[in-house]
Amino acid sequence: MRGPAAPRLPDVIDNDATSDRRGHMFPQPGGREAESEHDLPRFTMSVNGGYRGGMGANAPAMLKGLTPELNGLLREAFTPTRPKQQLNGLFIGRNDTLRRIISAIEEERAHVILYGDRGRGKTSVANAIEKIAGQAGYLSLKLTCSGELSFEDIFRHFLKKIPSTYYRSALDNPFAARRNFASLNELLPDGTFSVTELNEVLSGIHATHVLLILDEYDRVLDEDFRNKLAELFKNLTDSSIPVTLLVVGVAENLDQLLGKHPSIQRSLVPVHLPLMTDQEIGRLIQAGAQNAAIEFAPDVVRRIAEFVRGLPYYAQLLGLHAARSAVSRGSKLVERPDLAYAVARCLQEAERGIVESYARALAADRRAELEDALLAAALCPADAYGVFDPNDLAGDSGELPSAATLDLLKRLTREDHGGVLAPVVEPGLERYRFRNQMMRQYVLMRQASERGQI
Repeated sequence: MRGPAAPRLPDVIDNDATSDRRGHMFPQPGGREAESEHDLPRFTMSVNGGYRGGMGANAPAMLKGLTPELNGLLREAFTPTRPKQQLNGLFIGRNDTLRRIISAIEEERAHVILYGDRGRGKTSVANAIEKIAGQAGYLSLKLTCSGELSFEDIFRHFLKKIPSTYYRSALDNPFAARRNFASLNELLPDGTFSVTELNEVLSGIHATHVLLILDEYDRVLDEDFRNKLAELFKNLTDSSIPVTLLVVGVAENLDQLLGKHPSIQRSLVPVHLPLMTDQEIGRLIQAGAQNAAIEFAPDVVRRIAEFVRGLPYYAQLLGLHAARSAVSRGSKLVERPDLAYAVARCLQEAERGIVESYARALAADRRAELEDALLAAALCPADAYGVFDPNDLAGDSGELPSAATLDLLKRLTREDHGGVLAPVVEPGLERYRFRNQMMRQYVLMRQASERGQI
């Protein structure tokens, strides 16, 4: 594969949906024509039933000229390490995903599982749902999970946030006599409690609808916790209690996140968060630039989209470092040399596991061929979830990949070759995906750097 046949990183994205031939890559955010298309979805009904219409890396010493104020402005515009917190012009795309989640909560009264690879922006979506639901009158509560927190810890935390004013009292209610309490947590027994006891307290909620968001649920490894959550899903659904769970985590399927609990599948709506489109990536960069009062050259925006392949984390990271580079040299225009600096920073700051897997992938005989096969896989067109068909490696040539190339792809799935690819087997078809989605971006940036193609 070496020599003329070696893969080359493209200089231009050929995508009529994202660019034209005059260099106008992406629509500017906030334009009159784009307002209806890019307005955030909203809940249509308030909780009390009223209709809601009408709302559709520390900078190195070489970066001189970056005042703390400027640096803070750029960090607010480009946030690779912080999920978006506000519903403003910096929250880009994901409207289809937001609509699906809102529909599941509002119309189907189902619990939602939001999952996908790291770096796709799941927490930003969860934050948006928390704010949008709050605007519709939901009592939205969010907690980030950890391996140290037990099932009891998490739900005591939630119940402490639900005031007693939302608790129904009636003669047939076992807690009717207990009127002097501040939050629903005080209705739970001391120490541990069962799912049934928790369900009994939650059944007393009235005059609101509670949305409980458990973020980073993949960090929960305790099987007892997962079993209790599955039981709670079922109990809440069977009891028609006005409490909805939105569980967010890194996974490629529900079994990875929740374990095997077929009985609860009917009460859940799984939402697999796709990669962003090139157009959304471009809008994300342009929105950050507008917020920071700078400008990205159209070819830089194109190149960033080519590198990140739909992953907002790397779009934010490249945007931040490139913008810092431009500002440090006294320019408000981000150009190719600034992008080259940003790529170098991203490669320096790459996760150790990715760097080690990349090294293992190529630490064998036929290194040059393996390198080309790995780059070809990174360049190969993929679906919205990063899965690609090896037959598409041919590109425009139409020539199917050789048996030798297919053998190299299989080798890259083995642990002694870094296990960088994972097979996706379907009836009569075998496709691949990068085991860690961020490896794809690392390969593209590193190969572009080493081949002088930035």
